[in-house]
Amino acid sequence: MKKKFNQSNIKVAIASAIMVSSVSLGTAGNAAEEGLLNISALVGEACVIDAVSSMSFTGYDATTTHRAGEGGVNLTATPVEISSTCNSGTTALFDMDNGNHGAGTSAVPTRKLAIADAAADVPRLTYNLYKDSGYNFVFGAGGNGGVADEGGLLLTADGASNDVTIYGAIDKGQLVAAGTYVDTVKISITY
Repeated sequence: MKKKFNQSNIKVAIASAIMVSSVSLGTAGNAAEEGLLNISALVGEACVIDAVSSMSFTGYDATTTHRAGEGGVNLTATPVEISSTCNSGTTALFDMDNGNHGAGTSAVPTRKLAIADAAADVPRLTYNLYKDSGYNFVFGAGGNGGVADEGGLLLTADGASNDVTIYGAIDKGQLVAAGTYVDTVKISITY
């Protein structure tokens, strides 16, 4: 038995199949999904000491200019600057230790210069480092960080360089052996 296919029915079936395929392909090709990528960065507190200097005292004479008693004066050195930089918002304290031969407390050290490789019983030259040009406030470690406080110095942490000026003086009236006296003081920034 032969079936007769109507040409118009076949044309309708082919056209319908093509339309369904194009609608399906068109929808799949234009579909999009969106999402978000969250970005973050953690920046910790940080400081660095940028530049360190040396301090020199010259011409100490305890028998004349730097003699004990009235008229004698302490020998001062040219002030030096130490540069440091801290991230903005960092709370930082600039500290100096007692030196190789120092005594006293960390907040108010008593520092001493010694002849290199000299025996421990050889007299040493007492000196100190100060936060102010009036030589009133000893530079130490810890404390509240004010210029007129014992201990270290609080830094302004705004991302810019901090220049800390250090003043030095040798006490008058010390009759010690001739020679070159040295010391090393460790500088640190606590944050």
